[in-house]
Amino acid sequence: MFSKVSKIYYIFLAVLLLLSLYFSYQLYIERENDLQVIFLNVGQGDSILIQKGTKQILIDGGPSGKTELAKLGEYLPYFDRQIEIVIATHPDKDHIAGLVEAARIYKIGKVLTTAAEKDTQVFKEWQDILNYNKIETLEVWRGTEVKFDDVDMKIVGPTEKVDPAIGEANDKSVVARLDFGENSFLFTGDIESGAEKELIESGENIDVDVLKVAHHGSKYSSSEAFLDAASPEEAIISVGSNNSYGHPHEAVINALNARNIITLRTDETSDIVFNCKPNERCKMKSEK
Repeated sequence: MFSKVSKIYYIFLAVLLLLSLYFSYQLYIERENDLQVIFLNVGQGDSILIQKGTKQILIDGGPSGKTELAKLGEYLPYFDRQIEIVIATHPDKDHIAGLVEAARIYKIGKVLTTAAEKDTQVFKEWQDILNYNKIETLEVWRGTEVKFDDVDMKIVGPTEKVDPAIGEANDKSVVARLDFGENSFLFTGDIESGAEKELIESGENIDVDVLKVAHHGSKYSSSEAFLDAASPEEAIISVGSNNSYGHPHEAVINALNARNIITLRTDETSDIVFNCKPNERCKMKSEK
């Protein structure tokens, strides 16, 4: 039999738990009209979580399932086990490995990607989990409109349908533009100068406030012409500390600095969060 003190203690804990659930849910609902764009620090890879109220878009999942799940757990409440849209920009491990584990834990509404394939174990696992869970998968390219609450998102690249036998898929990454009120973002995957040139010549509006620097700041991306066309106020580089690729390249950093673009790196600041209200400019914060 429990003592009277024990009963009071457990009742107290139960009340605390209920209050915690109540207030966390209320806080979540209060943010229904706000948008969060979170560049997750997943090491040498990409993962971007976009939240609007109780709905999410996840762009890529980084190189590690364990890291990705830990990061999602920081931002998604425990009662929310659904991610409405996943965008897999291309089939490299540092972009899809974390998505495999995310698809095992969370219910995925649909996946937007290209037809690009890769003969790797992680790509096979990704295809297997999509098939096993019967997740709707849509092939996208320029012109695809993404319906996500009152947020405007448009696929601007690749500029045409992708051949599955394309081989190197970096330049055929999914590129998405997001507009919310006065704010705009461009998410670029791992595109390089060839795809950047195609985007400029396509006539798509790529002039944005916030640019996700392509391919972790590789010297083969972020051409002068592309940076001028995008003309962002802020640039985010998702990159791992002391990585073997030398990302971000000094030339890219110099090009960003020459244009007075505020540049943040996940290896230096960890997660980078943009909190956006419909009629205001986004407020940016980082963990460091």
